Amino acid sequence: MSRFGTLILIFILSGAHLAFGQERKEIGLKADVLQARQVNGRTIFDLVRPVLTENDSILSADFGIDEGGGFLRFWGNVEISELEDTLRSDRIRYNRNTKIGVAEGNVFLTDGVATIKAPNATHFSDEDRTEFEGGVEYSDSLGSLSAPRAVYYTDTNAARFSGGVLFSQDEIKVWADSVSYSRDEEISEAWGKVFIEQRTDSTSTHILTDYLFRDAKADSMEVAGHVRWANVDSVAADTVFVYASTMSLVEKGGQNSVVAQDSVLVSTKSYALRGDSLVTLNRPNGIRLSRIFGNPMAWLERTQVSADSLSYASVSGEKANAPDSVRTSAAQPLKKLIPADSLFGFGRVFVASEDSSSGRIQQISGRRMQAVLRNDSLRTLIMEENAEALFYMREFADDPLTAVAASGDGVVFEFEDGKPVNVGFYQDVKALYYAENLLDQVSNLSGFIWKPELMPDRAVLSREFWDEVHSRNRTASN
Repeated sequence: MSRFGTLILIFILSGAHLAFGQERKEIGLKADVLQARQVNGRTIFDLVRPVLTENDSILSADFGIDEGGGFLRFWGNVEISELEDTLRSDRIRYNRNTKIGVAEGNVFLTDGVATIKAPNATHFSDEDRTEFEGGVEYSDSLGSLSAPRAVYYTDTNAARFSGGVLFSQDEIKVWADSVSYSRDEEISEAWGKVFIEQRTDSTSTHILTDYLFRDAKADSMEVAGHVRWANVDSVAADTVFVYASTMSLVEKGGQNSVVAQDSVLVSTKSYALRGDSLVTLNRPNGIRLSRIFGNPMAWLERTQVSADSLSYASVSGEKANAPDSVRTSAAQPLKKLIPADSLFGFGRVFVASEDSSSGRIQQISGRRMQAVLRNDSLRTLIMEENAEALFYMREFADDPLTAVAASGDGVVFEFEDGKPVNVGFYQDVKALYYAENLLDQVSNLSGFIWKPELMPDRAVLSREFWDEVHSRNRTASN
């Protein structure tokens, strides 16, 4: 192309900026071959191997055409370089007045770290923004995303994906209606029918929620809006369900914690919990500690427990094979018991269970309790501080029903198949025996609570959870 032809194009292109009263910004266009022709009274320039330069941007292609009216069209190995960003496509139509370019066919954008691929894209040069359509694939050193549509901001390295998104990062996969992602901050947000899945060698975690906030640098996650959480442990052959309105999960130094709030419900194959808030800490040594507040209730098989606060401690690994927690003396405090899976109650503790033969409610109350489980079965229950008990019994199936009301500093129950088989009181023991003809004189213990209808139905929880997973067309195993 002659120098005279180049100057004509520079004048034509730069004049558009003067018409808008903006600061003059020179735009240069050069090509190996320039041909001018008239179409409907308008001059059209055909270009071979054109190069368009504007500020920090350079556009090159095999062929181009100046259509007039501010529109330039390029095709064949089209590439736009702007600082560290490079965009390639089969074709681009660029409006030099609005600085908007429409790319079609095999669109590829990269800054050397992140890449985005899509069939079509629209680049807004003044806004450092590119909109992708027709199926978008994004990847960087941290993870990958795919969605029908995306908007990427090159100045902040942030993007928003919509239309049904799959986001993979570390061991976590997220499906959602929409996802926003900041690469520099390593922060992602997802909303609209969010499904989260994290798998390790022996466990998998699945979360259904309405909103997700994840900070990868802090290895933390917050979810909100009808949160349903399932942890599948293939080694223990157990699935833990947790329902709440909001939940946060933080992992640091091999230790992770879960905080759930508002209408919390927990169900495992050995126990169930219900309350207003839950805090769970999983330690690297295999010990899991959970504490539930706000009118908490727990169910161990057919036994119901209520208290001012409840805590659950479970042990995995070698410590899980330790013998059951039992007393070596009547005065041995709870804190010196041998480790085992245990439920602890504090404050106004009340334990109730239904006697299957009589329909009467066995009752225990006190200020401090430990219930010990072994192989997911209640084995020992210890109540201390102002312990009271009311229990009904028959020596043989055809014998008359009798009752015993007793109190003392503490009481120990031993269970088999969920039924008490041995009971022992110690220190300042008092007891009353009621024959069958005196049972109408028996009164429930103070603070009596018996609400079996509140116990979560594990079968229903499992069915509803996995049905919802599959209704969202996700892949998960239960």
